[in-house]
Amino acid sequence: MTETVAGGRTYVRFHENIESPRDDEADDIERIVRVLRSNNERAYRTNKRGLRDAHAKGHGILRGELEVLDGLAPELAQGMFAAPGTFPVIARLSSTSGAIRSDQLRGVRGLGLKVIGVTGPRALPDDTANTQDFIMVTHREFLFADAHAYSRTGMVTAWALARLSDRALKFGSEALDALNARVLPILGTKLPDTLAVFVEPNTHILGDTFHSSAPLRHGDHIVKMRLVPRSPEVCALAGERMPADGEVNAFAESVIDFFACHAAEYELQVQLCTDLAAMPIEDATKEWDDALSPYRTVAIIRYPKQETYTPQRRAFGDEVLSFNSWRGLDAHRPLGSINRLKRRVYDASSQYRHRVNHAPMLEPADESELPT
Repeated sequence: MTETVAGGRTYVRFHENIESPRDDEADDIERIVRVLRSNNERAYRTNKRGLRDAHAKGHGILRGELEVLDGLAPELAQGMFAAPGTFPVIARLSSTSGAIRSDQLRGVRGLGLKVIGVTGPRALPDDTANTQDFIMVTHREFLFADAHAYSRTGMVTAWALARLSDRALKFGSEALDALNARVLPILGTKLPDTLAVFVEPNTHILGDTFHSSAPLRHGDHIVKMRLVPRSPEVCALAGERMPADGEVNAFAESVIDFFACHAAEYELQVQLCTDLAAMPIEDATKEWDDALSPYRTVAIIRYPKQETYTPQRRAFGDEVLSFNSWRGLDAHRPLGSINRLKRRVYDASSQYRHRVNHAPMLEPADESELPT
């Protein structure tokens, strides 16, 4: 069902039966959870502490605020964006690998955004927090269509990334880069996205654009979400390449150096679904065309100058905090197979990590709980 709004554009209306899982999805998810648990256990034996099975290495923990814009159009003024206001936020920058690796390696970077003081009916019945989590990555579409595709091919990648050495991964990345630059153009083809992410050069993480990759509910509608640089200092970093021979922790160092001297602003934007055939919910690899529905800003996120990775802040952000896209309002419920997979995977990983590390599980009620 769609509705017509000013300007003639129509937007798909959310309803409870809008998702269409495969009959074997639960079996696929159970298989994935088992494999990822074995990766968790291996990481614990190797590192003597529990790690996230994704986004294991942090690059900075930021304190800031999110301002919901005044005067939003009705289709944008949904859920926590229904009325103008300001919320505290805590953000964690990361690499999406489940292993602690050198920042010289190419790959996808992540952003966990925790908005504090968000009240209303929750996506999960046992969630009593007043926080809204959004998880985004630097790759626009997810690399696998659904849980079935991930269980068949994605788990091979996850298994290998948990076990191969940095040296082996760097050699593989350089070989793929050479193949992509010299051979594939002659053949008129290109690397699949699942491999291309290991070829793209590393860029400054504060200049990157972050995407939800998979859709989520937006009150009466359905959207994908992204975060884009806004202030001149971070806009200037967009596309800036990190040194190929940089430090092992180059991302964290670059974030520390930036926020020692500068504040930063970003725009939080949503892209409304206008056509379920062209902008599907269940296939997370399908690009939603900007021509069908452009991204539109719903909020501004501001980070002041700060120390981003003190030992106390690192311990709190990397060990105590968890980020889960299912922790939040039902009005922003994650949608589609990949998000239903994440519901099980994120919770299982967090439970294991906190248990073996003897770390408390808590949701901050106030931004002052984040150490300076």
